[in-house]
Amino acid sequence: MSPATAAPGTASAPLFGRRVLLPRAKPGDAIAAALASAGAEVACVGVTRAVPGPLAPRELAAAQLAAGHYAWVVLTSARTLDFFDLGSLSGREKTPSHAKAADAALSPGDTGRPSDAPMHTGLAVVGAGTAQALREQLGREPDLIAAGSGAALLELPQLSRGPGPAAGASGRRLLLPGSALSSPVLREGLATAGWQVDTVAAYTMEPVRAAELPEGFTAEWAGGGFDAVVLVAGSSTRALLEVAGPPPPATRVVAIGAPTATAARAAGLRVDAVAAAPTPAGVRDAIVTTLPDPPH
Repeated sequence: MSPATAAPGTASAPLFGRRVLLPRAKPGDAIAAALASAGAEVACVGVTRAVPGPLAPRELAAAQLAAGHYAWVVLTSARTLDFFDLGSLSGREKTPSHAKAADAALSPGDTGRPSDAPMHTGLAVVGAGTAQALREQLGREPDLIAAGSGAALLELPQLSRGPGPAAGASGRRLLLPGSALSSPVLREGLATAGWQVDTVAAYTMEPVRAAELPEGFTAEWAGGGFDAVVLVAGSSTRALLEVAGPPPPATRVVAIGAPTATAARAAGLRVDAVAAAPTPAGVRDAIVTTLPDPPH
């Protein structure tokens, strides 16, 4: 496996001459692009892989969604679309198989779509990338788009106010499919707002094998070949430590946000900087601020 490398910018750029490790392999990575535009040479190395969660809970939740049992679906990552069926929200006519699966998911005594089911299931997503993936796969525009992290969804009044006092059973339910390793902050915040939150482990992340890393990467990492590393998730942070070991003292450690920083410290890492916002610009600015001058 070869690392994807973002080309560095000009000599006048603030990160010119710096090498930055981004421990994930994501096509069109906006963080990698922002760092490269600032002059850095960015190595994108995937240290985890996504694997599907248990099938039965995913099928049950998808069937209940098709039957109109949820007021909102919340997506914090485009990856969820690879492992969870949101086809019932595409606006296309439901197929007989959808209807049959929905009927099978109803409780005994239910005869079909609940009388208090919302006419429209809202879609709330985090980030422009997730929104674009939703448009491409479902042909549907998200109802809410939050920038940065899942916690930003808690600032949107449509969710932060909770369900209305007249909402029926379906109007109070919210579906949150995503990674089994997701932080509980969003789920707990939505529950505090009054939503009945159904979480579904659509997928989980597991470390790659050391043999799958790019040739020479482990030695380069241990030898101080990177000026900085950007930690983007607790799962990839733990995987990086497992397959490549801790960073050397000279490598600055930058976390994309507070939850990732907490996970890194819990794993025994020193965190030199936390991005003020979990965005490409926030990460870039954190690296520019924390790196010594001149390059080592």
